[in-house]
Amino acid sequence: MRSDAELEGAYRFFQNKRVTLDRLLEPHLVATASRCQSVKQVLVVHDTTEFRFGGETRREGLGDVSRGGQGFFGHVALAIDAESREPLGLVGLLTVRRGRDLPDHVPESHRWRQLFAETEGRIEQVAPIHVMDREADDFELMSQIIEAGSRFVIRSSASRKRHATDEHDVADGLHQLMYSKRVVAEREVQLSPRTRLRGGREKLTHPTRRARLAKLEISAATLEVTPPKRTKRGPLTVNVVRVIERGQPSDEVPVEWVLLTNERVATTEDVLHVVDVYRARWTIEEYFKVLKTGCAIERRQLESVDALEAILGFFAPIAARLLALRSRAQSTPRAPASSLLERHELRALRILARSPLPRYPTVSDALMAIAALGGHLRRNGAPGWQTLSRGFEDLQIAAQVAAALSDDTSRSDQ
Repeated sequence: MRSDAELEGAYRFFQNKRVTLDRLLEPHLVATASRCQSVKQVLVVHDTTEFRFGGETRREGLGDVSRGGQGFFGHVALAIDAESREPLGLVGLLTVRRGRDLPDHVPESHRWRQLFAETEGRIEQVAPIHVMDREADDFELMSQIIEAGSRFVIRSSASRKRHATDEHDVADGLHQLMYSKRVVAEREVQLSPRTRLRGGREKLTHPTRRARLAKLEISAATLEVTPPKRTKRGPLTVNVVRVIERGQPSDEVPVEWVLLTNERVATTEDVLHVVDVYRARWTIEEYFKVLKTGCAIERRQLESVDALEAILGFFAPIAARLLALRSRAQSTPRAPASSLLERHELRALRILARSPLPRYPTVSDALMAIAALGGHLRRNGAPGWQTLSRGFEDLQIAAQVAAALSDDTSRSDQ
């Protein structure tokens, strides 16, 4: 905000009881559902992130987060074009306050089932593939997805210690059974580096690593998974794909995924398809970075959980646009900028750009021009989320002026 009056107006807006996360987010969810109709195959990537808010005093309504902090969890469903791997936008977002939103007898895994049901209701006509990490390795969730006639790829958690039976009636732990299955495909993939978490901690499930080219061996089988004792359901028949890295550096933890799915695994192409679907899950990690680094959601000073959730509803679509812009610039840099920016935004960008834009700017041209507005220097390589967000904020202000001037011109012509 650029004045005390604007700042006071922002506080009043986000503290208004009629301004809620759901009402702010709904137009974006509707627009994303419409975009999903225009692509051949949609992936819906689900994941949870922690929103931590500082301060010595307790803010109204916040729950507990890790290391004794206060905040809430955001459970997000992000739609992705399966072919281009470009994000289409959010199709669902739930917030969960530990110890407040769920009764003691309801497991936290309930949020995965709830968000699955909501996203299916929103885009069921496009038959998406739901992609989830180890936290979603939940027997009830998989049963729910199969009963709905929907598709999924879920990473199995070794800590669940699931038991299964293979096609030869050999019964053992699910992960142990997959050790003996023959390799049906090999692949080399480039692994990105992974740094420590905030506070210098290293997460056991996501250890730090250097960037490297990984050589992967892939096997697949159809197994009958034994239900847990607490459920009355019968066994589930699922396809399982195991990915294991070979020849990794001696000081690095090898990549290993065990993926549960109801996608076909009859051919090598089928199996590689399942692996590629799961690899798209990392797009949602970038989305969380935009929210936290670019939009700085955790640095907001609002004092109640309702206001903080409302500001999340304000920033969530902005983060989705920034992610789409950078993803398009990476995958199809020569695509026209008009495919992602509105006419008034392009008009404003031409005026503000530090270097003249081409007559027909590409997405890559627009990305670098926006980043330059935020202080990015081209010699520093690809722009980060902070400079992109700062530049995008300036662009939005200028675009509002351009739109207002255009409206005034239209009215005077009439």
